[in-house]
Order: sequence, then C-alpha cells, then structure tokens
Amino acid sequence: MSLQKQQIDHLKLKNFRLYETLDVSFSPYINVIIGDNAQGKTSLIESVFCLIVTKSHRTTVDSTMIKEGAEFSKMTASAKKGATAVELEMILSREGKKARYNHVEYQRLSDFMGQMHVVMFAPEDLMLVKGSPAVRRRFIDLSLSQLNRHYVYHLTQYRKLLKERNEQLKKMQKKQSDDRVLLDVLSEQLSHYGQKIIDRRRQFIEQLKPTVVNIFKSLSDTSMLDIQYEPSVQADFTKALKAKESLDIALGTTTVGPHRDDCLFYFGHHEVKTIGSQGQTRALTLALKLALIDYYKQEKNVIPIILLDDVFSELDQTHQHNLLALLDQEAQIFMTTTDLNNIQNHAQHNIKVIQINQGTIKGVDTHGKYL
Repeated sequence: MSLQKQQIDHLKLKNFRLYETLDVSFSPYINVIIGDNAQGKTSLIESVFCLIVTKSHRTTVDSTMIKEGAEFSKMTASAKKGATAVELEMILSREGKKARYNHVEYQRLSDFMGQMHVVMFAPEDLMLVKGSPAVRRRFIDLSLSQLNRHYVYHLTQYRKLLKERNEQLKKMQKKQSDDRVLLDVLSEQLSHYGQKIIDRRRQFIEQLKPTVVNIFKSLSDTSMLDIQYEPSVQADFTKALKAKESLDIALGTTTVGPHRDDCLFYFGHHEVKTIGSQGQTRALTLALKLALIDYYKQEKNVIPIILLDDVFSELDQTHQHNLLALLDQEAQIFMTTTDLNNIQNHAQHNIKVIQINQGTIKGVDTHGKYL
C-alpha cells in the first residue's frame, strides 16, 4: 500500500496572535516563510500545528493565541489526505475550543485529533535532551495523541482524576476531610488510566528507539546511544499509590504516576544530558524528530506535514544539509527563516517563498528547482 501524503493547500486565519486576517495558499512541497524577527513567521506555522494537534507547540495557555482585544481566534484550512480533499476548522475562545472536520463539529477533541499528522522542528526542541522531564513527557504525549484517540482519552481522564485526587489529598492534609474511601476510589481509577498511559509510552519509546539510534549514528558517528522510558512506578500502580499514601497526604499531592515519569538518553552508563556535547544534543534532537516521521509512516501509512521553525539558525552547515537530506522529499514542508541564504544551498524541490511583515503577506514568489 502506497503512503498517503498529507498537505495543507489553503489557510485562513482570523484574530490569531498578531494576524487580524490571513488568506494564503501553499505549495505541496517546500514553503519558505521569510521575514524579520517578531513579524509572525512562527505564528503562521504554529496555527498549522494547532489546527492539526489542537494544541500549540509554544504554550499550554490557548487564550494567548487569540489576538489582543479579540473575542475569538479562527483557523480554517483546505487540505488533502492522499487524493481526498478535506476541510479543517478550529475556533479558540475564552470558553474553550471547537473543532470541525469536513464541517462536522466534534464534541470531543480526542476524536478530532489524528485526522492529520504533523511533525514540528523548533529551537526549543533542544530542551528535549537537556530540559526537564515535563518537556519529554509532552513530546511523547503530543506524538501519541496524533496516533491513537484512546490515548488522548486515557490522558484526559488521568489528568482529571489526578486533579481530583490532589484536591482530596490537600483536604486531608489540612484536616478538612478524612474520607479514605473516596481517596481509595480515586486511587483505583487513577491507577486504571495511569497504567494504560505508562504501557503505551513504554511501547512507543521501544518502537522508536532503533530508528533514533540509526539516524543518530548517521548524524554523529556515535553508536553508543540508548533510550529508556523510566516510570516512577516500577510495578503495580495501585500498590505504589497505597505505599505513598501517607507521604501524598503530608505533601498534598500525588508523588508517583505518569505525570512524574521520564525518558532518558544514555551513552553507555552516562546520561547524554550530563556528558553530551552541544553537537550531540542537536543530532539527537534531530534524530528523535526524524524517527517520529518514520514512525507515522509505519504506524499510519502517512507522510506527515513537516514544520521547521527557525531551525537553520541553530544548526551548522553540515547539520542543515543532513536534516534536509533525511527529510522525505515528497513531504510538504514549511520552514521559517530570516535569511534565504540559510536554505538556498540545500533545497532540492520547487519552493514557494512567502514574505511576512507585521502579520501581513508582503510578497509571494514561486521558484524553480533552485532558488
């Protein structure tokens, strides 16, 4: 079965960040978004990411994506999945989010997610290796959310129950409640969804690992890499919650579970974040994202949309070339830059250049094979 290419043909924005309105068409291959800093380049590809994943790669506060002074933000896209034309729409407001696929509104965002697939490369991704565990958990969760709506549901239920359990723990800490039955019920339910999340995350990392290791070796000539998902619960989750119950009450929070898990990278017995060079960190970050593209191909039979946000400013010439060489040449690619010279030596496809200034398109130029 041939791979199904996914692409955004046309995008409309209303009140998205600094964009009052935007109406733009894209090439099915490389789209270069060029402009000075703080002109709206990142916001444009952020809107594509948000329209597909229902979340921003930059913030967890949706209201910040609504233009200042506006009541709502709206994103609409005409897209293709293989030869099939589809319509995507998302509306952000102070009350929440609404998503429509082919003009049908989805009551649950988990049902909307996974209709299309996207992989984002951004400067902040370098924190995947050396940043906090929360950064790595978010990478895993956003990646899996595009694959399996059940995972999104389990994650949503887990977070809801975690909040309820923490509220009960705080009440017990302050002697405002001593309802152990309620705590046991919440713990049991939390364990049910938490174990599913742990198992799926571990499976994802194990499936991703061989490809990451191979790509990393091609980028860095290092074959010592190992990746391990490290849960805070080593055995039975329900028993672990019971064992930590007194501590949880004393602290007023749940101290074990997938919200405390991590994914670590090793060279031998040493963590990469401790001994890895800046070049190795960059190479490992690229390998993770490139492996994710391959994973979507294998698991969903799709060529995902690829977003490169100011990546070239973070990479030397060698890594720039390696990245573009390893990207699927059939994929639709969006890349932001302040300087076309960052791209002109590497591009292999037809290119559409879109110039942005203060949230307005100032020019569009379609080039041939080379700039």
